[in-house]
Amino acid sequence: MATALIVATCTAPDLRQEASLRPSASPVVGGRFVEGGFSDVRTLQPVLLNDAISANVAGRIYESLVRVDPRTGEIKPNLGSWSVSTDGRTYTWEIARTASWSDGKPIVANDLLTGITLVAKSKRTVWKPNFADVLGFPELASGTAGSLTGFRIDPTDQKKFSVTFGRVFCPALMNAFGGNFVLPTQVFGRYATAESRDEIDVAPENDAPTVASGPFKLGEWKKGDQVVLERNANYWRGAPLLDQYVYKVVADSTVLAQGLKSGRLTYATIEAKDHDELVKVPALRVTEYPQLSESYIGWNVKSPALPALGDKRIRQALAYGLDLDLVIGTALLGHGTKLVTQVPTASWAAPRSGLEPYAFDRAKAEGLIRAAGYAKGADGIYEKEGRPLAISLVANESRDRFLQIVVEQYRAIGVRVAARVETFELMADQLQTGSQAFQAWILGWTLPVDPDPYTFWSASGIPDAKARKTGYNFGSFTSPELEQAMTDGRTPANGDCSLAARKKAYEAVYRILNDEQPYNFGYSPNVIAVTQRSLREFAPDTFGTYWNIEKWWLQP
Repeated sequence: MATALIVATCTAPDLRQEASLRPSASPVVGGRFVEGGFSDVRTLQPVLLNDAISANVAGRIYESLVRVDPRTGEIKPNLGSWSVSTDGRTYTWEIARTASWSDGKPIVANDLLTGITLVAKSKRTVWKPNFADVLGFPELASGTAGSLTGFRIDPTDQKKFSVTFGRVFCPALMNAFGGNFVLPTQVFGRYATAESRDEIDVAPENDAPTVASGPFKLGEWKKGDQVVLERNANYWRGAPLLDQYVYKVVADSTVLAQGLKSGRLTYATIEAKDHDELVKVPALRVTEYPQLSESYIGWNVKSPALPALGDKRIRQALAYGLDLDLVIGTALLGHGTKLVTQVPTASWAAPRSGLEPYAFDRAKAEGLIRAAGYAKGADGIYEKEGRPLAISLVANESRDRFLQIVVEQYRAIGVRVAARVETFELMADQLQTGSQAFQAWILGWTLPVDPDPYTFWSASGIPDAKARKTGYNFGSFTSPELEQAMTDGRTPANGDCSLAARKKAYEAVYRILNDEQPYNFGYSPNVIAVTQRSLREFAPDTFGTYWNIEKWWLQP
C-alpha cells in the first residue's frame, strides 16, 4: 500500500513556464486563494458544525488547542501544551503566551470554558458526547448545575487550567481538546452565563464572527455563492502571506474542472474521471494521497440465514478471492489504496509488520472453503450439508460497480452472490437498528483521526432490534482479545495514555482485525488535489490539508 505522498507528473511539461514559476528569493505577500467545492457552508459556529465544508472554513477562523500531524495523525501542541496526571484523569494545560485574538485580547482558559459551556447549552449541537466524561458536564448540560466542576482555572495565571474526567479516557485528548471550541468570551460569553439557555443556537455572531484566533477572519459571506476570509494581521503564529482565502460554491465537476483550467480556482479536489485531463494542463499541479476513509464489505458474522460467515476461514477465503486491485482500477480508475485492516497505513497506530496482505489468490481461497467442510456442487457452487455457499449482498447506489465485480469474482471461487442496490438511507436504518435483513453489505466509513475503533467493534455497539438498541457494530463481531486490546488503548487500568502504550494496544487491535476479517476492508479512495502551480508550500496529506496555510503563497 502506498504510504507516501504521491505526486502525479505532467506529460510534456512546458520547461519555459516551469522556469518562470521557480520560487523567488523570498515568499511574496499578497494574493487571493480560491477553493472550489459543490456544497455551501452551513455555519461558522464550531458548536453547531456537523459537515466537513463548514468545518474547513470555520477552521481557518478558529484555532484548536492541538494540531494533528498531517502525515501520521499524531496529536501535537498548538494553542496550548499539556501534561497528564499519574492517574490519567486530569489534563493540565498552558495556553501559548503569544496566543491572542484578532482584536488583540489574549486567548485565555476562560475561552475554552465558554466553548464547552455553549456545547452544554446548545440543543442543536452534535458535540455533547465529546465532553460527557468531564466532571460536571452532564449536570451542566441537563441544567441541574450552573458551572463545570471539572474545569479549574489557575487563579494566578489565566492562561493555565486543568480539566478532570470521571475516568481514564485516552481519546479525550482529541475528542475534548481537538475541536475548535476555544471561542472568544468577549463575543460569546453572554450566551454562556448561568442564566443562559440555548440562545447560542440562533446567535447572529454564529454566521458573522467578529473575532478570530486563526490565520483569517471573516470578510463577507454570500450564501450559496462564496465566503471570503481576510488575512488576520494579528495571527499569533505570524500573519499569513495570502491576502484572502475564498471558498467558492460551484455547480458540478465540469464547472470545477473549467475553473481550475482557467485559473479562476486556485485549488479543488476532483473526481477520478477528471484526473487524466487535468494532469496534462501545464499550469496545474496534481497531488494524490489516501483519504481518511474506507469503502468495505461488511459481514454479518451472526447471520441466522448464513452461518458460514461466522467461520473465519470463510471470511479469509472471501478476502483472498477478491482482486481489490481490479476493483480500484475499475471503480476508482486506479486512484485508491487497498486496505487489509481498518487503519490508514500512515497512522502512528498502524502495525508495521505482521499483517496478512491477502494478495488475490483463487486457489488459496478455495482451499480455505474446502477446509471449512464445503465441497463443490455440479453447478460450481460450494455447498455443505445441502446448503450452497450463497451470500445476499447489498450496496448503495454509488458503489454499484464495486458490487458487480464482487459478484463476478466470487462466482469464480464457487460462491454465489445475490446482489441488489438500495438507498443509503434504507441501508443505514436497517443496519443501525439491528435488522437481520442483510447478510453482507458494501458501505463506507469516514475513519477517525484518533485510531480508537471502539465505535465499530465493541460488543456494546452491537445493535439489537428486539431491545430497540442502535449501534455501529453492524456485523456483531466481537472477541475477548479484541475487547481487551481496545480497552488497553482507550481506558487502560494503569492510566497510561502515552503514545507508546496506545500504539502497542492498537497494533494488537489491528492485527486481530486483519486476521479475523470481520470486514473485507476494501480500499481507501485517494484525494486528488489540484492546485495552480503558482501556489507554494502546499503540502497536504492524509491527516491534514490546511495545517500550514499561513505559509502558503502565490508566485507572481
